[in-house]
Amino acid sequence: MDSLRAVYRFVSWPVTRVVEKTIEVPTKSSGGGYAKLAGVLGATAIAALAYSAHGKNAEKSEERRHTFKSGADIHILHSLALLGVRSSRFPQLTASLLLTGTILFSGTCYYTALSNDNRFVRIAPIGGVTLILAWLSFAL
Repeated sequence: MDSLRAVYRFVSWPVTRVVEKTIEVPTKSSGGGYAKLAGVLGATAIAALAYSAHGKNAEKSEERRHTFKSGADIHILHSLALLGVRSSRFPQLTASLLLTGTILFSGTCYYTALSNDNRFVRIAPIGGVTLILAWLSFAL
């Protein structure tokens, strides 16, 4: 009888078991708004970078081109950072700081480079500090 059981164990088919899996379906409240915001911000950043590379830059000084490119670089970097906002403890705060800082910093750079008007140049550092606070808000 023992040999029969041994043969049965050797030849028997493996036992199948039922495993339950939960599929999480993303909802509107799961951060899709941040991805859309990142998409819009990223698209405008790419447009700005394309303009800086292919636009009418011949009449602009090297300093103005550098200012515009700095604004576009910060713009694209923080557009990507918006994709990680959901992982922060306070996503609305982090997203607000990223968006505000990007608009203040990059917007000032764009305006200054395109208009050659330096009246608002002091706003850029405020945008920079806001972006620093946004990155620190990831650590909260």
